[in-house]
Amino acid sequence: MLNDIELADLVASGNGVTTVCRACQWRCALAPGEIGRCLVRVGADTGLTLLNHGLIAGASIGPIEDHRLWHFFPDSLALAIGGWGYATVADQGRGPYGSIPEDPTKRRRLDADRAANFALERLCRGVIWAYGEPAVNHEYVRGLLQLSRAASRYTAIATTGAMTEEALDQIGHYLDGLSLDLRGFSETSYARLGGLPDWRGVLAIAERAISRWGCHVEVTTRVHHGVNDDPEELRAMISWIKEALGEHTPWHVLPGDAGSETASSTMRARRLGHELGLHYIYGAEPNQQTRCPICHQTLITRTNGVTRLTGLTGTACTSCGHETQLHLSIFKQR
Repeated sequence: MLNDIELADLVASGNGVTTVCRACQWRCALAPGEIGRCLVRVGADTGLTLLNHGLIAGASIGPIEDHRLWHFFPDSLALAIGGWGYATVADQGRGPYGSIPEDPTKRRRLDADRAANFALERLCRGVIWAYGEPAVNHEYVRGLLQLSRAASRYTAIATTGAMTEEALDQIGHYLDGLSLDLRGFSETSYARLGGLPDWRGVLAIAERAISRWGCHVEVTTRVHHGVNDDPEELRAMISWIKEALGEHTPWHVLPGDAGSETASSTMRARRLGHELGLHYIYGAEPNQQTRCPICHQTLITRTNGVTRLTGLTGTACTSCGHETQLHLSIFKQR
């Protein structure tokens, strides 16, 4: 058990003492020995035991664009790392990082300081928590982000937005970018695709990441025909992105499953995004360019996995001077 688990409260009950975990939306109340919904955090007599702490489910070095952050330090290499555990019910059943391997030989351990040093030694420009849900790996993620920012690396997370605001506020000082998996914009969609207590809490996390902590946010939505592709729901989602996050927020619209009906729904979602005023909308096809929304000059080319910045002076379009709001600096922008 760690000694620095701050997102846990001991509560007296009729059956003794329980621990309320405040890392994710579920806020599980756990008696000693009882495991949370994430399957990796367990109640103990004096707090929580973290079964996943320091256990790495995946690690790789590659372009930051691989994680749907296309306006965030383009053409840079990042150490992508992740651990075991999910907060969303849908992922717990079929996600690849849900269950810690029973075979001890398949459990890879890597301390946060070693991971941060590895990124520095391999000349990675930044570090992103990209596998599994950062909320249920909160203590490790916090340490990794702190150490990486101390080494002047940029930091980012890929998340479902399931963390609590308390958890976000503990890492916000050290967090530069957030790739948000927004699965729908209704209770019905999230019941089928997410399984969180409060889907609007996901929106609150993205809004707070920008307004309180000056983070760069990009949104990814996987469209599933008959589930989250209702035109009115899509309009509501697009309006929220534009009004709450900003019209320059990149929206990545991907097919959630195969089939011509899903492909049609995906194209309709992208068309609605353009009609309602989002400047940057991307799909699943390769070699997509970023163009200035005002004069349409090419700002970023992407060809066969290679990204190049071509039409920018700082973060402004060289042709018309439009401020693109790309995120190219580790210094917080408010």
